[in-house]
Amino acid sequence: MVSAPRLQELRRCPRNRVSWPVTVQAGNRSIQGETLDVGPRGAKLRLDERLQEGDLATLRFTPPQGRAVDVHAIVWRSDVDRPAFFFIGAVPAFLQPLH
Repeated sequence: MVSAPRLQELRRCPRNRVSWPVTVQAGNRSIQGETLDVGPRGAKLRLDERLQEGDLATLRFTPPQGRAVDVHAIVWRSDVDRPAFFFIGAVPAFLQPLH
């Protein structure tokens, strides 16, 4: 049996698969979820509520190695219950490339 070749990561800044609690503040909604992956320019989250592309939000990440940090973002793409966010403005150092 031949396995399919693995797709090459095409992002300039690859994301890291991590599972951290995250709270999304979008308008008057506060949605609890978890990260699927995080990178220096964006993140993909698992949420129970759907957000629309273009929605502005504040993401509050709670990584295991530190205190909660807020990041402003926009919903870049929405795949059923897994929106991809693009960060806007300054990004905390802990979200910079992980090695």
